[in-house]
Amino acid sequence: MPLLSKVVVMAPATTANLGPGFDVFGMALEYPYDKVTITKADDGIKIEVYGTAKEGIPTDPSKNTAGVVAEHILKEFSLKVGLVIKIEKGVRPGIGLGSSAASAAAVAFGLNHMFDLKLSYEQLVRFSAKGEIASAGFEHADNVSAAIYGDFVIIKSYNPFEIIHLKAPPSLGVCVAVPKLPALPKKTEKARAVLPKMVSMDKLTYNVGHAASMAVGFATGNIKLIGNAMSDAVVEPARAFMIPGYNNVKDMALKAGAYGVAISGAGPSMIAVIDENSSAPSKVLKAMEEGFKAAGVSAEVFYTKPGKGVTLLEAE
Repeated sequence: MPLLSKVVVMAPATTANLGPGFDVFGMALEYPYDKVTITKADDGIKIEVYGTAKEGIPTDPSKNTAGVVAEHILKEFSLKVGLVIKIEKGVRPGIGLGSSAASAAAVAFGLNHMFDLKLSYEQLVRFSAKGEIASAGFEHADNVSAAIYGDFVIIKSYNPFEIIHLKAPPSLGVCVAVPKLPALPKKTEKARAVLPKMVSMDKLTYNVGHAASMAVGFATGNIKLIGNAMSDAVVEPARAFMIPGYNNVKDMALKAGAYGVAISGAGPSMIAVIDENSSAPSKVLKAMEEGFKAAGVSAEVFYTKPGKGVTLLEAE
């Protein structure tokens, strides 16, 4: 039986890949975020979804990332208890900011506290990744790792999970542009379907060099190096056609002072990295908005920073 009857946790939006780090790099964001309340019940799992980003999110536990994670944990630890999971959805689904990962990470983290399971962060990632099956059709851990750890993560290995966690430089800022495009069901799955099955050696070496440079940038706090490393020769070129205005947004943001620009996860959101000490967020945001506008697409833009991982807000 649980030691606690109720926990409330907050889980952040995340951005994955950051250019060359497909399925390997992830970063947590301060904003937006999900707030998840888990309450003990007599039996079964009930999902309730609230908030501005609730549209289109299933409440069937077997089709909801939070529900899938809860089912896996209850089964693995033979926990005979019911749960009510209330999700205040702040991270919109289908825009490339880790919406499903936020809910999944929140539940894994929350149940770990509720039942005192003493799970390591790697184990929390393993359970959270199970939830991605509900939204993407397969397990992937870049977003959930960032949501659990916070700041910047590198997935060194998937089997077993080995994750490297690095703090982001204090003055690193993230400009986000979310184009208003029709929602694609199973978007992540479709975005993977367009990827090349074979990669040439020159593209491989290009991406390895840029990925290594980004890791060094985070390790040393060099924002310019991080931004310059946000270039991908494999995944982004294959996906660019799915985002009208991709080249416009990239070029205009760089001219406005961004150090690097990339598709956020499977898109269609795009992120630009800046150093707050040398670039104005408003100028870069305006450039990204204008870049999409030039392609006939309106976009929502906002500014945020790297953030902490999932956090316990209340327990009783």
